[in-house]
Amino acid sequence: MITRIKPPKYKVGRYSLNEYELRQLMLEVAKKEKPFGQVVKDQTGCVATIQEDGSLSCNLFGTDIMSLATLHMIRLRRERQ
Repeated sequence: MITRIKPPKYKVGRYSLNEYELRQLMLEVAKKEKPFGQVVKDQTGCVATIQEDGSLSCNLFGTDIMSLATLHMIRLRRERQ
């Protein structure tokens, strides 16, 4: 059995983005290719803005899913060494 994970969605203006698209937008803002200050809303209604350095002004639902999974994998590898 595979654990199913519903990918989070984010609203930026009239667009609905998945996590990869949001992170790409954040990178483009950090590279000064897109303007900062864009408002991002998660599926719980929480709102953040993309800051000049590409980071979010606060944590949004779902942006930690893959980070936590990666940290868990690193911990498992260290325990097995």
